[in-house]
Amino acid sequence: MFGAVGQSSAAQTAGGGLLVPGVPRIKDVICVSGCAKIRASSLGGMIQVSGTAMGSVELVRFAGGSRSVQAKPTDKGSSSLLVKVPQGAVTGRIRVLSATGSYSSPSTQILEIGPPPPKQDSPLRVSDARTSPKVAYQYGSRLPRLDFILGGGQASNDIRIDVVSTKGSVIASRTRLDVPRGSSQRFTWGGRSSSGPAPNGRYRFVVRSLDGTRAIVSRRSGETSAPREPDPFSFSIYGYVFPVRGNHSYGDGIGAGRGHQGLDVTANCGVPLIAARGGTVYYNAYQASGAGHYIVINLAGTRNESHVYMHLAKPSPLKVGRKVKTGQKIGEVGTTGRSSGCHLHFEHWSSPGWYQGGTFLDPTGPVKNWDRYS
Repeated sequence: MFGAVGQSSAAQTAGGGLLVPGVPRIKDVICVSGCAKIRASSLGGMIQVSGTAMGSVELVRFAGGSRSVQAKPTDKGSSSLLVKVPQGAVTGRIRVLSATGSYSSPSTQILEIGPPPPKQDSPLRVSDARTSPKVAYQYGSRLPRLDFILGGGQASNDIRIDVVSTKGSVIASRTRLDVPRGSSQRFTWGGRSSSGPAPNGRYRFVVRSLDGTRAIVSRRSGETSAPREPDPFSFSIYGYVFPVRGNHSYGDGIGAGRGHQGLDVTANCGVPLIAARGGTVYYNAYQASGAGHYIVINLAGTRNESHVYMHLAKPSPLKVGRKVKTGQKIGEVGTTGRSSGCHLHFEHWSSPGWYQGGTFLDPTGPVKNWDRYS
């Protein structure tokens, strides 16, 4: 269910050349089964602990009556683990212990321990499910959205909708109370986990009853067979999109024998340009001796890293201070300023941004990666 155990990015070299895994850090605690709420479990229920260096965890410590109680993970990977809530556990924060004897700090979340949730006489059913778009982007104008009809269950139901990674980890979860049977439901995910923007990759929506039991899936109302491909619950999300929306090739890169500070993407004049990542317009100007019409966007979720787009065909219509979505049109390919042909000159600057104290970063690898998937 979870990926292979990997070395922590915080690993340090000890004497003799051995790698000592970093101290585990808990970012979130979510109930997966036997749940009364997202962070409320019964004894014997299953919880997911996510964070860093989870692959090194040997024991999970729960609050107890007179003393803490411990349990071994049943499944673990580098970023999350599963563990059953042991007998004797009570409401409180949890900690994890690594193989090297390092305890994490207590979780910021409090795990409630209580009686098991009542069993549902009739299981939940989901029909007419559809997820769109199938490819979405962080801070984009179109975020992943699940539409479905809820059937089965009681006349009124408490449900949860999880976003699950390909490794089976619950990335985000929402509850909805008193949902009428037969009602149409819509859930939109903003692309964030408990620790920030979710990593690039494929995900699925999973509809469950509040105790963690998955709803039975039908193709259409009243039909009980499993859905055919494509999976109506799956989608992909990425942090960036390739900005040139037409046929293109690559021109000069960094240096180019003349101190060239950026990556050139050649395309016909007039080809649309879109924001590779959303953010806020920091500068929109013209420079006859160099950049021509250009726009600078301070990027959302990056502490003000910047993207710079140069040689636009005409001024971008976006004013300074304007909020921009990933994928939103910002202009067109041109050859204004000091330019020998139609192309986009693209720059990436570190935090706190372009001529705000940041430094130039080579965008070549990231841009070509965006080109491959978008």
